[in-house]
Amino acid sequence: MPTARTTRSRSATAASSRTKPRLLKDLEADHARVKKAYQAFKKLDVEKEPDECEALVSQVLSDLTVHATLEEEILYPAAREVLDDDDLLDEALVEHESARTLIEQLSSMGPEDEMYAARFTVLCEYVMHHVKEEEEEMFPKLAKADLDWEGLAALTEARRADLTPSA
Repeated sequence: MPTARTTRSRSATAASSRTKPRLLKDLEADHARVKKAYQAFKKLDVEKEPDECEALVSQVLSDLTVHATLEEEILYPAAREVLDDDDLLDEALVEHESARTLIEQLSSMGPEDEMYAARFTVLCEYVMHHVKEEEEEMFPKLAKADLDWEGLAALTEARRADLTPSA
């Protein structure tokens, strides 16, 4: 788990270079994939295209599980050390808990279940709210923080590799 000593950089920081850290860009790319998948899901007919729906939902559930784990294990602990906003981080964790509940429910369902599409829609709408808060509030604050962004990115990449099923 990152500590103040492992995450703070005494050299050039993201704030001084005025570029968004690669880690935040990667997390935003995850957000974009989920948004795109949700848009694709809304165009599908669950009754007529159950296999396509199930494949898409399965991929989103996997992606969200990996993404949430990366944030909870790496980003949020580092953020707690540099942000004076425990409420923002606490809310993010509670939102993750709620998303995990919906993910667990969806994992045991199939497209034939009458609540499948509704539950996935609620999950995605919930995630879109969470994404908005991260991208508009948390990430801009973090981008200015004095963190070892390269070290955090390396930790995240390694953990993502551990969490991602081999194709």
